[in-house]
Amino acid sequence: MLIGGIEELFERLPIALYRSAPDGSLLAGNPALATLLGYDSLAQMMEDLNTVEGVYLDPSRRELWLNTISESGEVHDFDVELRRRDGSTFWVQDTARAVFDEDGTLEYCEGALIDVTEKVRAKKARDEFVATVSHELRNPMAVLLGLAQELAADYEGFTNDERRDISRVMARQAEDGAWIIEDLLVAYREDMSRIAVAAEPFDVTEEIGRAVEGMDMDIPVEVEADHTTVLADPRRTRQILRNLLSNAVRYGGDDIRIKVRPGKSAVEVLVCDDGEPLDPEESQRIFESYERGSGLLDSRSVGLGLSVARKLAGLMNGYLVYEHDGQYSKFIITLPATT
Repeated sequence: MLIGGIEELFERLPIALYRSAPDGSLLAGNPALATLLGYDSLAQMMEDLNTVEGVYLDPSRRELWLNTISESGEVHDFDVELRRRDGSTFWVQDTARAVFDEDGTLEYCEGALIDVTEKVRAKKARDEFVATVSHELRNPMAVLLGLAQELAADYEGFTNDERRDISRVMARQAEDGAWIIEDLLVAYREDMSRIAVAAEPFDVTEEIGRAVEGMDMDIPVEVEADHTTVLADPRRTRQILRNLLSNAVRYGGDDIRIKVRPGKSAVEVLVCDDGEPLDPEESQRIFESYERGSGLLDSRSVGLGLSVARKLAGLMNGYLVYEHDGQYSKFIITLPATT
């Protein structure tokens, strides 16, 4: 029971404070705790919340917390996912100490909770981002290694023209791998100012062909535009295309295709698949840094990240958007056309 000035301070502090018994009974809390758990008032929380165990999304985390504090007398920066009154979940960092009676029996625990939801989600998304890019990097490296082994094993068995063609493919794959690594480092720091973009006129269908070249499936390309020359960075364009294609293969529908169509003083490249559409809110959130959508397979992500892809398009005076036409999910890259 809190008394006097201590009780007043306990209630006024903006940090969520609690006191709980070993059996999970909530002995005391302050208004900040009630707000954190989604209650309108402290009285409502104390009336409704008979035990803190129901707040834990994973009951085993409560057991681990209780065992730790019982043995050591305290816990520091214990990350745990909790459930609010409305069912929504969030992450907190719990720091608490145990209070024992004269016989050494745990009497109660008291501690503070800090909302670290954004930090935990950002870390998870970054980890997923690194894992995804690592997966993307395996593709050019596998091709590069395979061709190098073929040459080493039977160099004289190839003609000069064949060796030249193999070397050209190896150089392309090595270049793509180098750009993936650079984008990983830059995107992880979110330092877009250090990304090099060199605009030049090029036929966008050629870069589409190079992007499709590295895929393990046939992807049809439909060209509806008479003029397909754009003013942008061909390597960056190819990088966006390759990652959008990988996204479609891994998370989209079975019917994947690319369309090239004219825009207003621009050329539009559409990477389409017949997978499930994203809802309107989700279709905007996926372009935020390190975000993943919750569509089919609970994920829509690309190697260099949709956030980076959109920023790259912007650096080339273009843009990247998502839409669904009732049949296809479409990521549309718009690049300025040459005059």
